[in-house]
Amino acid sequence: MTGILEEAQRYLARLGAQGPLGTVHPWAAVVAGDLAQRIRWRSLGPGRGAGRLLWMCERMATAPLAPDFVPRMWRAARARGVDAPDWSGTTPPGDCALPPDRYRALLAERATGVHLDLRESDGEVRVAAPPGSVIRLWNGATTTLHSGDGERTTLVLPPPDPAGPSAGNVGAAVFSRGGDRLATGWLGAYMAIRR
Repeated sequence: MTGILEEAQRYLARLGAQGPLGTVHPWAAVVAGDLAQRIRWRSLGPGRGAGRLLWMCERMATAPLAPDFVPRMWRAARARGVDAPDWSGTTPPGDCALPPDRYRALLAERATGVHLDLRESDGEVRVAAPPGSVIRLWNGATTTLHSGDGERTTLVLPPPDPAGPSAGNVGAAVFSRGGDRLATGWLGAYMAIRR
């Protein structure tokens, strides 16, 4: 099974990276990215929604140091009740391998501070996303692409394909420049579940 998990992790990571490009449905990219992180670090026992914290730990560790540093940072964060990379301090954690300027740049690449307010009855999403981020809205299989500019704005959900079986299933996702992601709709509930 180890070989299957390794291949699945790479495949899911590739799907997760497609979110901003729109080559897969946004919900598939969000879920695949989260699952890829959880499979890669399965020995840590991460639950649903743990992908964002694992994403941050990986970037603070750098690739050569990840096998040693990610588990230490993960355990330290979880021991302090941290379950997402949304902290406000600018001082790097003790095991962070990044120099201060790269750590501050990493903080800017998070989806922290993204505001998504899905208003299904109005057919709109109120959103604030950092400059350079990608905002994807959907209604069933129909998706639209928008760019974040750091300002709050209201975006209209795309019209559904009347022949589509998933019409009326709406949502929104924001993908940051660095690969972090946040979603709303049923994905908001998925990402909020912690074990």
